[in-house]
Amino acid sequence: MTNLAIKCEELEVPEWDYFVSEIQKIYRLSDEETVKFSNNTTAKIIAAIPFVAGCYRPEVTAIAHLSLYMNELKGFQKYCACTMLDDNDLFERLEPISHFRGGDQKIIQCGMNTLAYIMVEGYHLSAKTDLEEGIYNPFNTGNWNYKSLKKMLTQKVFVDFNPFIPFTDGGLIANYGWG
Repeated sequence: MTNLAIKCEELEVPEWDYFVSEIQKIYRLSDEETVKFSNNTTAKIIAAIPFVAGCYRPEVTAIAHLSLYMNELKGFQKYCACTMLDDNDLFERLEPISHFRGGDQKIIQCGMNTLAYIMVEGYHLSAKTDLEEGIYNPFNTGNWNYKSLKKMLTQKVFVDFNPFIPFTDGGLIANYGWG
């Protein structure tokens, strides 16, 4: 990875409070939902990737990706929920938020791997509930293998330098999943 001298305090998402306030207005979030979104590890990483990677117009990319993320959380489940179409490629679910203009490709890939790790852990943790509620989960169908995905992603996420770990308050365990 590049820029090994980056400091943790530099890993703030510029304009994060502004993004949160605009998301609150646009999606009509309650105060409680706004606090939850403001502290959401996944949302912070989604917004941070274009900034940390040095992409062209990172604000625009962050807004676009956060909007897609919120659209999935707040509606459009008919089209955005996980389906068998997502089974062949782990990154299929992340494809809509994987478009960046320029930037350090290694850092972008590190961010996408971190999001994939969070997603896999979220599906793993919700497998029992999803089964009970009839929600599609690739672990319940046997289409994804948790141990092999976890091993592969662990090797890609927990590396000497992952600029997105500070957004997780030191670990990814506390805030798995999209919501």
